[in-house]
Amino acid sequence: MKYLFVPLGSAGDVNPLTWLAQLMAKRGDDVVVIAHAGMAHVPQRASLRTVAVGSKADHDAIVNNPDLWHPDRAFNLLAATFADRAREVIPAIRAEVEPGNTVVVAAAIAVGARIVAEADRLPLVTVQLQPSVFMSEDDRPLLDARLAFLERVPGWAWNSVFWLIHKGIDARLAQQINAVRAELGLAQPVHGIMRDWWMSRSRVLALFPDWFAPRRADWPAQTVLTRFPPFDGDLALDAEADAFLREGPAPILFTPGSANMWAKPFFEAAAGACERLGRRGMLVSGYSERVPATLPPGVRRFGALPFSRVFSRCAAVVHHGGVGTLAQGLAAGVPQLVMPMAHDQPDNAQRLKRLGVGDYLLPKRFQVDAVAAKLHTLLSSAEVQVSCQKVKALMATQMPPERVADLLQSAFTPAALTT
Repeated sequence: MKYLFVPLGSAGDVNPLTWLAQLMAKRGDDVVVIAHAGMAHVPQRASLRTVAVGSKADHDAIVNNPDLWHPDRAFNLLAATFADRAREVIPAIRAEVEPGNTVVVAAAIAVGARIVAEADRLPLVTVQLQPSVFMSEDDRPLLDARLAFLERVPGWAWNSVFWLIHKGIDARLAQQINAVRAELGLAQPVHGIMRDWWMSRSRVLALFPDWFAPRRADWPAQTVLTRFPPFDGDLALDAEADAFLREGPAPILFTPGSANMWAKPFFEAAAGACERLGRRGMLVSGYSERVPATLPPGVRRFGALPFSRVFSRCAAVVHHGGVGTLAQGLAAGVPQLVMPMAHDQPDNAQRLKRLGVGDYLLPKRFQVDAVAAKLHTLLSSAEVQVSCQKVKALMATQMPPERVADLLQSAFTPAALTT
């Protein structure tokens, strides 16, 4: 069988589909990853055949825009690019298809894959990385930390908000997506873009376990819950970072997201909190100019690190709330403090708090005193430590990778592809 994997986004979005692609490649299947040029190095480094589309300049333009991390402007920034990204990926998918032998496995936001699958009748598996995208009434996601009160409103009020949210999403996406669809001969317009259209009608693979977000009755029936993907880019642990971890007490690690080049206030608060607490700190960023030039003793900056090999050696992890970083923290059994900004981050932060393994501070409150106080509470709480160990045990008993590969493989059989 041939599998075409189509991720879209930053490392937190590309890593999971790279992991899935590796699973199928190990089974001997023909695997191709079709990735945007700005992130094509991730599957390439994983020794996967990779087709790069688009330009790195377009990727960098998004990363360089501070609106990417703004709760009110982030969605509009990304939504404006959906049609362009779709037009880039569609011909690359078509060029790789072997009729009757090809399955497309795509991130939900890679709408070009959804469009070409619809137009060319290609089998499609949609990958969802976080529970917030399902917007269930029974498990109301925290889409914006300022809207936490919605968790307590009556069902009719939540449904009204839900309707307004999707009306706003369609206002930004439906016209451009229907324009691309029309270019492929799909004349009938679609709506409810991020309510249900973007989901494969055959299989939605949710890459998180049921104890993190139990399946709800109003989720698409074709959704299968699996596990968190244990992939962080196959980075090597450099000697300098390893030496730092060995030479003193476990540090607090701070990471605002691999694509976040606007994190100077985050790192200023991080350095100050470490100094206030008398703790060592690791500030992880590829953008050295965003880290204070002068750091307290025992606090140092590092570039990209393999979190799967580092988090377990830390006292706590402070991050943006990306689901990949969150999962690495759960596997390591360490307390987590989150500064959620946009996207799925507020909901992920709330779920950590419900599990008893972490807490969060909104960006406006992410100041030295507040960060130090939250970290002191998390680090000194016996209840938090017990919860961390319980969740760590759950992470160790997640669905085996082989079973995830089975679920992907069973979505379509060769016989089904030829009928």
